[in-house]
Amino acid sequence: MSRLLRNIVIWLVVIVVVAAIFGWRFLSAAGYFTGIHAEVPADCTSIASVPGPEDIQIDHERGLAFVSALDWRAMIRGEKAIRGGIYVIDLKQPRDKWVLAPVTPNEPADFKPHGLSLYIGPDGKRRLFVVNHATAGNAIEIFDVGDGGTLTYVKSVSSPLLASPNDVVAVGSDAFYVTNDHASKGLGAQLGDLLLLRNANVVYYDGDAMRIVADTLLFPNGINVSPDGKTIYVGETLGAALDVYTRDPATGALTGRDYTKLGTGLDNIDVEPDGSLLIAAHPNMIAFLQHASNPAKLSPSQIVRIEPGRNGGGKAGTIYLNLGEQLSGSSVAAGFDDLMLIGSVFEPKILVCKQSKEFKSF
Repeated sequence: MSRLLRNIVIWLVVIVVVAAIFGWRFLSAAGYFTGIHAEVPADCTSIASVPGPEDIQIDHERGLAFVSALDWRAMIRGEKAIRGGIYVIDLKQPRDKWVLAPVTPNEPADFKPHGLSLYIGPDGKRRLFVVNHATAGNAIEIFDVGDGGTLTYVKSVSSPLLASPNDVVAVGSDAFYVTNDHASKGLGAQLGDLLLLRNANVVYYDGDAMRIVADTLLFPNGINVSPDGKTIYVGETLGAALDVYTRDPATGALTGRDYTKLGTGLDNIDVEPDGSLLIAAHPNMIAFLQHASNPAKLSPSQIVRIEPGRNGGGKAGTIYLNLGEQLSGSSVAAGFDDLMLIGSVFEPKILVCKQSKEFKSF
């Protein structure tokens, strides 16, 4: 064998080995090797929905659930003319009367909603903040909330720092945090996922300017704030972890306080009035990607409940786990009394389930 041929063979072997290592790392992070040995059932009924009720935010005082919905498969197909919407469920009605009522205003005309957040001011005035993947560029849309959940358009906030916004949490009438699940879109995002690059971030808007306040994150997805406003929670999907930050209410600055591996792909985070967290998750991201392109392919749904400790720590466990027959690709679980409303990225329904306080290992 000539020296040139030998060098070519060596380099081919190196490339194959390196590719295998990166492939294994990605598949492992995406839950491909995760086995689900037993489901964790819940007593559930369903509400008919438009496709893709991806995020849900509950106004506990008024008994209203705000739902962000978009036909995500149409988005994946590149259909630019689609328009998503915001819907309200009147939770004061008997459960058999729960329906999605549209409240989307005419503005903005190009509206493709993703994550949303409800802010209630000290004076009781309410504003809804919504991530919008408009064709002209990403933005955070701000709406005033009227009686019955009606929405009035206030303004759009855009910035080059909104590279790939996923979820938003409002902390003031004009202030909010946003997760960028990737540093860029397209091929760069796909390559970043494959290499498990920690190059995504959280940005903060104080009403005047936007800046990065947390970085080196691996697919940050859901974000929320504690009832006292002093803690920010961020769920990493490919990182399969929960990041906990101490928040400075005066400056908006975040300081890392805790990092907990949960071993599942975290999506949206709901913070209940008592401070407990409900987190929807994707145990197998490969199955979720297959479900995205083919509705017949099922994707497991998981809900994790976390009860933070007063001095750090706490306890966590699974309170719902389904292989996908009941609901595929869960993206949010919003708690209301002893119930939880579970939405998903693609399904045309919302599950209403009894919320168990009994944790299962996951």
